[in-house]
Order: sequence, then C-alpha cells, then structure tokens
Amino acid sequence: MDKEKFDKISLIVYIKHMPIVKVSPSGQVRIPKEVMERLRIATGDYLDFEFVDDKLVVKAKKLIDADQTWFWTKEWQEAEKKAEEDIKKGRISKVFSTAEEGISYLRKIRKELTTPKKSR
Repeated sequence: MDKEKFDKISLIVYIKHMPIVKVSPSGQVRIPKEVMERLRIATGDYLDFEFVDDKLVVKAKKLIDADQTWFWTKEWQEAEKKAEEDIKKGRISKVFSTAEEGISYLRKIRKELTTPKKSR
C-alpha cells in the first residue's frame, strides 16, 4: 500500500455506535466528546476535511508560529531522528556542571578531531 493512501486511510476514526449529530441552520455541528478525544482536539483547534472515495476524512490540524517552522522542516526532523537514535545507543556526552566545563570539553574534542594523527 502506498504511503499517501495509508496516511489517508489511517485518519479515519472508527467508533462503535457513533452518535448522530444534527447540522444547525448555519452549518455547524457539535462534535461528540469521544470523537474529540480520539482526534485529540480541543475547542479552537482546526480541522481539515477531505473525501476519500465516498467517505469524509477529518484530520486535526495544528497551527505553528512562523518563528517555529524551522523545527518542522524535513532536514530538522531527520536530524532529530538521528539524535534520538544516538541517545538510544548511548552515543552522548557526559553531563556538565557548568557551561564552561561543556565548552572546555567541546574545545578538547575539536582539537582531537582537527589534530593530524602521527604515523608510527
């Protein structure tokens, strides 16, 4: 199954015995509590509606402040995954008591990496 199709299908919320809701004259509906919990939405959140075949798919959307969009770039998310993998595998530095101690450690590592190794 291709990723795009899987993502869309995975958004379908299935709740046994779904309550029926009534559309108001202005086109509004009250979303049942169990649907809100399942979609993890709250008052004021945004929803995206899309038809897939003959089904309506509802997807919760979160708005991001413009100064935070860098975090959600593909490159940053890939780096985050790599960092999490490093942490899981124990590839981390020690904990420093002060900033100066951390800076000193980084300078030492930089020196080790940039100093040519002597041949035997």
